[in-house]
Amino acid sequence: ATLLLYKIKKWQYVFYKHVILHGLNITICLEPQRNPNHDDNHQTSRTASWRIFWISLNAAYVMEFFLQSLVKRRILSQPTMMLLNQWLMIVSSVAALQSVLQVVHWPACAASLMLNFVHRKHDVLNTLLVAILFLTGTVVTATAD
Repeated sequence: ATLLLYKIKKWQYVFYKHVILHGLNITICLEPQRNPNHDDNHQTSRTASWRIFWISLNAAYVMEFFLQSLVKRRILSQPTMMLLNQWLMIVSSVAALQSVLQVVHWPACAASLMLNFVHRKHDVLNTLLVAILFLTGTVVTATAD
C-alpha cells in the first residue's frame, strides 16, 4: 500500500509540474497577449473550487515536510501520516479536477511533458520554449477560437 501511495504521489507531482506549474501558469499569464480578444471574465482565482485547490496544494507542501518531522520525532506514527497524506491527495485531486482542468491549455501541458522526457534537466529552457510556442500559436487549442 505504501509503495502504491508513493507511485501515485510521483505521478501526481508530474501532473502538478506540467499541468499546474507550467500549463496553467502559461495559460493564465499569456492568454491575453496571445489572443487580444480574450475575455478574462471567468476569474479563475475567485471560484470556490480554485480556492480549495490552492489551499490544498499549499497544505500538501507544508504537510509533506511537517508530518515527516513529526514522524521522525516520534510524535506521529508513519501509518497516521500516510492516512493524512492519502486524504490530502484525494482532496487536492478532486479540487484540481473541478477547477484547473477546465481552464488549462492542454497542448501547452502536453508540450511541457514531452520536453521533460526529451530534453531532461532543462526546466527553465523547456518552460520558455512552451511559452514561446503558446504565444506564437504554434501550440494551438483543440477548439476553434
